[in-house]
Amino acid sequence: MDLLETFKGSNDLLDFTAGTVIFQENSQGGHMYVVIKGEVRVTLKGKELAKAKAGEIVGEMALISADLRSATVTAVTDCTLAVIDQSSFESLIRHVPDFSRHVMNVLVERIHHAYEKI
Repeated sequence: MDLLETFKGSNDLLDFTAGTVIFQENSQGGHMYVVIKGEVRVTLKGKELAKAKAGEIVGEMALISADLRSATVTAVTDCTLAVIDQSSFESLIRHVPDFSRHVMNVLVERIHHAYEKI
């Protein structure tokens, strides 16, 4: 699924300057994001877990589990992110099978990456 194409025309775009914390671990998470332009860093307790660039997602775990944010995301470069709220997320999961598969693939990839670090 080409998330960049799907969301780049969205009305819910936010711009962040390099160095801006987009969300912090242990904060409430009511949105996930698609990186439209730029790059963000995902950290946990100050340790870098991953980077996400245009076309990739961050923040999805808080929507799936309705739990607090599991990591901090910071803009590495000036960036633009598409915002997906809980309602839109659930609609996408129900009506766009490619989106569901994409989110599952991202989660599996992150679990494999975490196992490699252990």
